[in-house]
Amino acid sequence: MSVDTVPRTRPGLLTRLGLMRGLLPYDRRWLAPDLIAGATLAAVAIPEGLGYAKIAGMPPETGLYTCLLPVLLFALFASSRRLVVGADSATAAISAGAVGILAANDPSTFFALTGMLAIITGVLLLGAGAFRLGVLSNFMSRSVLAGFLTGVGIQIAIGQLHGMLGVESTGRTTAEKLTSTLGNVPKTSIPDLIVAVTVVATILLLGKFAPRLPGPLIAVIGSMVAARVLHLKTDFDVAMVGALPSGLPPVTVPSASWADIVALAPTAIVLMLVIIAQSVSTASAFAIAHDDLHDPNRDLIGLGGANLAAGFGSTFAVNGSPTKTAISDKAGTRSQMAMLVLAGITALVLLFLTGVFDYLPEAALAAVVFVIAIHLLKIATLRMLFTLPRRGEFWIATSTAVVVAFVGVGAGILWAIVWSIVVHLANTSRPHNTVLELDQQGERIDNPVVVGAQTEPGLIVYRFSANLYFANAGRLVSDVSALLSEPPTPLRNFVLDASEIEAVDWTSAENLRKAIELVQESGATFAIARLPNETRATLDFFGITDLIGAKNYFDTVRHAIKHFEGES
Repeated sequence: MSVDTVPRTRPGLLTRLGLMRGLLPYDRRWLAPDLIAGATLAAVAIPEGLGYAKIAGMPPETGLYTCLLPVLLFALFASSRRLVVGADSATAAISAGAVGILAANDPSTFFALTGMLAIITGVLLLGAGAFRLGVLSNFMSRSVLAGFLTGVGIQIAIGQLHGMLGVESTGRTTAEKLTSTLGNVPKTSIPDLIVAVTVVATILLLGKFAPRLPGPLIAVIGSMVAARVLHLKTDFDVAMVGALPSGLPPVTVPSASWADIVALAPTAIVLMLVIIAQSVSTASAFAIAHDDLHDPNRDLIGLGGANLAAGFGSTFAVNGSPTKTAISDKAGTRSQMAMLVLAGITALVLLFLTGVFDYLPEAALAAVVFVIAIHLLKIATLRMLFTLPRRGEFWIATSTAVVVAFVGVGAGILWAIVWSIVVHLANTSRPHNTVLELDQQGERIDNPVVVGAQTEPGLIVYRFSANLYFANAGRLVSDVSALLSEPPTPLRNFVLDASEIEAVDWTSAENLRKAIELVQESGATFAIARLPNETRATLDFFGITDLIGAKNYFDTVRHAIKHFEGES
């Protein structure tokens, strides 16, 4: 049996209960790879966790808390053996944006509402898993997600500039923060800037030339050593993060009014959609790559449990991380045991090593967050979307990025949803319908609908290339009118290729009736080919079958053509 193969053993009680599917059954040969992967994850997740806490507007230690209870709850309830759950830049930014408006600069309120938002998100994810709504991941297109992440990246990057420059920044919106930071550029602290540039360069260079090394950890440790040796705090006035509170996270019930809970609900829905879109796709991709058994709905329950643990465990909403999942996978992860190792190492840091952060320059932490933000920019994806024949997806993605970055995350998601619907309606309301022509070899050629177009003398095979509904039903009537207006040969038979028509509403049924009557008034027979069975029942209900006759339904276009050729 391969080391990568999940052992087939008799299911135990936990497995029968649907618990720990990402860990059990376990092969002892996996322990060494999982230990290495867990240590590698800790080297990346601990410094990044501090950065994500900064993005979420929370105390630094809460970033480490995301590697404890949320990780344990996900391992308990989820099915994915490889998905890494923890702090995430997108969800952290969404949380900070929504909570900041409600908290009104009160730190204790901000802390409580951040936890409550994670709890509400967890409840929604549990519901999504229970009702098997993993399919919701399909409702956020990759182009929208690319624009969303790019906007979040711009927002985060601009928010860290002042920390890298060692200057003050005021304002709530991204534009206000950018204006304030640029206005203070003459006051830049050269020591802070040197620290920040060195950290950014270290992470980027190691990522390019030594991708297996934990670049953020090396850069953070290097900055801490420099701060201690060069006395950056006392001699150069470089601000430090400061020692973190020692100990494991307190388990509390966040205090929030019903009005606050109602106000947070829309943001929780956005978080749920983002988490589903990112986590389910990541878990599925790695499960397929390793031939693992995978249940996306169980993973949603695991994500729900993880977010409940985050809310009650004094931290912010968590998400599945594509980046850390890939890092863990390259390090040799076999199961969720690697994530349990991550949680164990994080607990040791919180219990015994929190004092070392007294030597972590704030400029270094800002630089780590800045690099995270740069990696969120989906420039290659936007460039690819721009090269497509239709640039609708490009404009959706870029406009979403701009709105997210400069207006807000919630507004950006709403913008993307509304514009996606508008573009979809625009595309389906103007379908590219065609008239069939057969060449000498009998191969099908689809020609545009123009006056006088016929498949062969006296016969028109017309394909309606979209689902028929109220917004495009008028197009059917106008196309039929055009084809009947100046026939080069008197029309005897008209065949509607209805293969794309999977549903018919009342409005479109009435328009179909009008098109049929136009054909019949011209003296020709109207027939329908390739109609889905479900749609046939609807046409029966609306009386369309009585109008054309049941004999004028055909399984294929070729059958219809042969039938009418036999009659002529």
